[in-house]
Amino acid sequence: MSILGEIIKPSKSTQSHHATYAWLPWWVIGVCGSFLLPQTHHAYWLTAAIVLGAMAFKRSWWWCRYACLLCVGVLFGIWRTEAVLQQQWPISGQSDSEEVILTVIDLPQTNGFRSRFLADVQLSDGRTQNWLVTDYGKQRWPVGSRWRVQTKVRALIGETNAVGFNREAWALSNHIGAVATIKGKRELISNEGSWAGALSRWRARLSDRWQAQQANYPQGVPLLKALAVGEQSALPTEAWQIFRPLGLNHLVSISGLHVGMLAMLAAWLCGKLLYFMPLPIQRPWIYQRIVAVITAIIYSALAGFAVPTQRSMLMIIILALTWRRGHLRPMQTWWLTVALVLLYDPLAVLSVGFWLSFLLVAALMWAGEGNGQTSKLQQLFQSQWAAGIASLVLVAFVFGSVPLASAPVNAFAIPWFTLVLVPLALLSLILPIPFLATLAAWIAEKTMQWLFFVAEYAPEFHPAHAPLALWMLATTAIVFLLLPRGFYLRPLCFLILGLLLTYQPKRLAENQARITIWDIGQGLAVSITTAKHNLLFDTGTGFAAQSTLLPNLQAAGIKRLDSLVLSHNDIDHDGGATLIRTHLQPKQIFAGQAQAYPFAVKHCQTGMNWQWDGVWFEFLNQPVKGTAKKNDRSCVLRVIAAGKSVLITGDLSKSGEKAMVAAYGDKLFSQILLLGHHGSRTSSDIDFIRMVQPEYAIASVGFANRYNHPHIQVQELIKNENIVLLRTDRMGGLQTTLSATPLQWQPLTQNKAYWQRKPMEKP
Repeated sequence: MSILGEIIKPSKSTQSHHATYAWLPWWVIGVCGSFLLPQTHHAYWLTAAIVLGAMAFKRSWWWCRYACLLCVGVLFGIWRTEAVLQQQWPISGQSDSEEVILTVIDLPQTNGFRSRFLADVQLSDGRTQNWLVTDYGKQRWPVGSRWRVQTKVRALIGETNAVGFNREAWALSNHIGAVATIKGKRELISNEGSWAGALSRWRARLSDRWQAQQANYPQGVPLLKALAVGEQSALPTEAWQIFRPLGLNHLVSISGLHVGMLAMLAAWLCGKLLYFMPLPIQRPWIYQRIVAVITAIIYSALAGFAVPTQRSMLMIIILALTWRRGHLRPMQTWWLTVALVLLYDPLAVLSVGFWLSFLLVAALMWAGEGNGQTSKLQQLFQSQWAAGIASLVLVAFVFGSVPLASAPVNAFAIPWFTLVLVPLALLSLILPIPFLATLAAWIAEKTMQWLFFVAEYAPEFHPAHAPLALWMLATTAIVFLLLPRGFYLRPLCFLILGLLLTYQPKRLAENQARITIWDIGQGLAVSITTAKHNLLFDTGTGFAAQSTLLPNLQAAGIKRLDSLVLSHNDIDHDGGATLIRTHLQPKQIFAGQAQAYPFAVKHCQTGMNWQWDGVWFEFLNQPVKGTAKKNDRSCVLRVIAAGKSVLITGDLSKSGEKAMVAAYGDKLFSQILLLGHHGSRTSSDIDFIRMVQPEYAIASVGFANRYNHPHIQVQELIKNENIVLLRTDRMGGLQTTLSATPLQWQPLTQNKAYWQRKPMEKP
């Protein structure tokens, strides 16, 4: 009997317990499934739950019980999610000015041009929210400090493409209500007596203990900070870029794996200590579990009780209360843990870490169910096999990549990180001995050097994004592969996985071009695909390229670029150039400011043209004076296929547009126009618009961006000229094909769940 059982002494039999826990999966499935619904339809689900409950009570039909529990799970998920949505900042077309009192609750992330931190914000009406705050003034924001500030705040609405980082899901799962930018002066307010502030200052002091080793161990110290106090922002960008192909992202955060392994290590040490006690200890497992829970709580406190860490801590507490051989089967304990985590926070469903953590635990439980004759080496192999195969489809679906070296690297890295690095990092904090801190930093530095070396040779496979039916079929195949005998269907299961990983989208015909406007926030990225060639015009920011653009290009089946065009040297247009160049290896690169790049680049000169698969490409930008601003140096590309054309002008200003009108006149005619400078009023000259005569004008902009793009004057001009305005901030990523058929725009995401607040207007 568990610890909880010792206290409440239940009278029900073990069989009764097993019958009760058999219901849990249906409630869990209901909660998880609620996040897929396009509409809530409370009345339908409530009616179904009542009817099914009555039938189960009157007829004792087992399927009615399970169906009723599924409906109750759906209702619970909807109820809790809508309660969180009501607390978020309301959607408006622009940022709102708001004076607030904020408390810095996490270690700030600082780079060369801004500081960013999480803050607990008290609004003027007395409500409180968690905000993600950015300060471009790069002021110092000590953890736990409290300020009265003027902000520009907006709802956190993310980008919508086929795959890639979902900002809205991330914000909801972490209970972040808005994003804000600091404006004007700030006023410091006393923060004495706040336990959260004291905890944050304690974490900051612990983080500073490694500062003396930072110069000698520039990679090791950031790793220690991430593992010990949850300061992931300390890791440089190049470090994150090597974690992905190695499949190690889960190891560089205070996650369920680290919390669980550290709690197990503490419990094991406690057991060894009790074994050598002079007096016999009754029920030593009770003390071991208490130590495990205390360890989990302290380690979570070091991470600032971040939302993912809270879930991990809750998992350890639940396992400590319920796990005992013979009382519950392993998978019953697993389902109970999942159910209680969702009862505490159903929004965990939107976190990729939630799925990866529980999948890993389930796979390890399955591997540990072997008979007593199974050797430790066989169990280790089974564990790695189960963990790798269980996460294959999920990782490919979410991240668009399969790190082929993940299994062997994790086989070494998991025990090394959890049993050596993490305990050593924490020990160097508990015992402030300079030698111990230096030793920890040295070992962490050597670990990073080894990972950088391995990452150079680690293969990474990027499957194209397959139809949903094939993903579901592959998920079923994974389940059969993990069964003891797989119902003798393992060859078929491997065949299905092979089909998923080798799937390729249908190729275009000759004289056709697919135009994709990627939703990357405030920036520009347009891909043009012909039958056998691929071109990318601009990359967006570095973050957008890494989190959104690159995964989507690879998911679209683009493994290599024939050409990359960088319109001009501005961070929202070429911030991801190095990343794209490294991963997609373009055969040639064109740029409006060729001298701005450290790699080989050709200048996009007027008159340059070429033909791919019956599709015509040409640069139309006019020569500029040496004193011209960089926006007027933008490459201007026109693509013509099947008698239709698209014109992309980068950030070209009105003066550049007038020069093009003088040079080409009505030859500029194009059905599709990418508005210059994201729809700024410094572009879109009326004579230029009338000369192009587009059917569609597209503004690639971020939602409620601080520049108010597209400008209201440009919107009115477009409307007066009877042109259809398409906006990525309100429609997400868009795609059309230049072919003999009329133009039809398709959103990259067809389905919208009820919790997503992006307008997703129809083209």
